[in-house]
Amino acid sequence: MIRAEHSVDIGRPVEEASQRRASRRKTMVDVTVSTTINRPVDQVFGFIANMENEPQWHTDALEVKRLSEGEAGKGTTYQVHFRPSSMGPSEGTVEVVEFEPGRRIVGRSDLGKMQPTLTHVFEAANDGTRVSRRIQIETSGVMMLLMKPMMTMMVRRRNIEFLANLKRVLET
Repeated sequence: MIRAEHSVDIGRPVEEASQRRASRRKTMVDVTVSTTINRPVDQVFGFIANMENEPQWHTDALEVKRLSEGEAGKGTTYQVHFRPSSMGPSEGTVEVVEFEPGRRIVGRSDLGKMQPTLTHVFEAANDGTRVSRRIQIETSGVMMLLMKPMMTMMVRRRNIEFLANLKRVLET
């Protein structure tokens, strides 16, 4: 049986109703991976906080350039250039939207149709640092809904590789 849904928004602007319908069609790729690095929290945090270090361990990052002045922190912006991928544009900007020294960094990217949010959380673990890397990518459209399982698997695999590289770089 085919079922059709219709809704009428009386007294609400057409744009608002359209936005609500669009938001219902959005889907989220949400992946978290973690590793323990045998270095103190301040060293691991400092290395990741300076996004210009990213090409040393993030194998898809070709170039990262700081656009804002001063030390890394909330409001710092970067121009990023990644290897081309099937997921979207290979360049854009990242803004640090949350910055808790030694604990947490959240960056929001603008890469064309995708605006992924990347969160790094740092915790002391024995003689090292437990780093968790969470990436959230909001997508929309039927095609992206169908591709979500494949995208989730790919994002998880790639981020495990990135953290393994980070561990290797910092422990060498």
